[in-house]
Amino acid sequence: MSMSGLFKHFPTKEALVFDREDDIRAGLATAVRDCPSGTCALDCLRDMLLSIGTVPDDPQQQAFTELTASTPALRSYARRIGLSNEQALADALIEKSPNAPDAVIAARAIARFILDRAQPWHREDPQRAIDSTIDLLKNGWPAPELGHTPRPAPVTEPQSPARPAGLRERKKALTRRAITDTAVDLFTERGYDQVGVREIAEAAGVSIATLFTYFPDGKASLVFPGGQLTSRSAALVDAVRQRSTGQTIPQAVRDHMSTRGPFASDLNADQQRVLELVRTTPELRDFALNSSIASQDTLATAIAKEAGLAPDDMTARLLACCILQIPFLAQDDTAPRHTLDVVIDLLSRGWPACLSTVQRLE
Repeated sequence: MSMSGLFKHFPTKEALVFDREDDIRAGLATAVRDCPSGTCALDCLRDMLLSIGTVPDDPQQQAFTELTASTPALRSYARRIGLSNEQALADALIEKSPNAPDAVIAARAIARFILDRAQPWHREDPQRAIDSTIDLLKNGWPAPELGHTPRPAPVTEPQSPARPAGLRERKKALTRRAITDTAVDLFTERGYDQVGVREIAEAAGVSIATLFTYFPDGKASLVFPGGQLTSRSAALVDAVRQRSTGQTIPQAVRDHMSTRGPFASDLNADQQRVLELVRTTPELRDFALNSSIASQDTLATAIAKEAGLAPDDMTARLLACCILQIPFLAQDDTAPRHTLDVVIDLLSRGWPACLSTVQRLE
């Protein structure tokens, strides 16, 4: 086969590993539409997911799973393929939903969470993981943390005023900011794919070596300076650990998220521009999502501990995974804060109970 013939059938390197036509996740929407009357659509999804997940031991399939799990570019590509089925699955769920104002938002959230569970790199026991996923989405988080007193915020000794940053630290901060600002300007003006790191370095007045010293994770990381994504994840874990008495973990997450990221009401023009750039650039969305998901284990451990569950509790892990995806769900909506409320209610009460007229928990 010629190179032109190869790229005609496989436009990217990742496409060599995945065949969209053989992606059985596309059948999830059909499984919902064909669900018998009187049967919960989520139960039909459970059956379909089990048929996907419980395949015979096949060395080739195992090698494929290991390759995908260990290769970030393949995980991102697999996620994009899965999300190409999101709208069809959401539409099918809407058809099975009560006629309620928030049915569209809830259906899209369920579709996103289900398609994530159907990704090919998951190594957990399929039966247990799928049952836990469906139970969480049907019944909501059981809130065992309400039987445990939240840990108070750590008492910190009064500290002396911080010393002003030295000249070296100020120069580093200015260089890092100049690189980020230049990258955002060029990406916004010409598009992410049309700008290279060498051009960014030249425009920012630094060498390629200096650029990668400040941003070792590559081109996509230029938009997220100074450990920004890591600090966001750490703050979310703190919100879980330091929730108010009588407050569930999903409620604490909602209160924490509501003033940050796409949910904030006081974003300045530069922050809005970065959010829009990330929203419309698949590579940047992938980088932000992968960085967020990297904190899943830490968040899941904190949830399990606060709820008095085993450190490896599957439902705590699934709740953490769903929570970390909420900002990315809301990025595409015109009212992100309302989307946050609906998704937190879904995770708290389950579907379709979250669509009832009962007032959401405050």
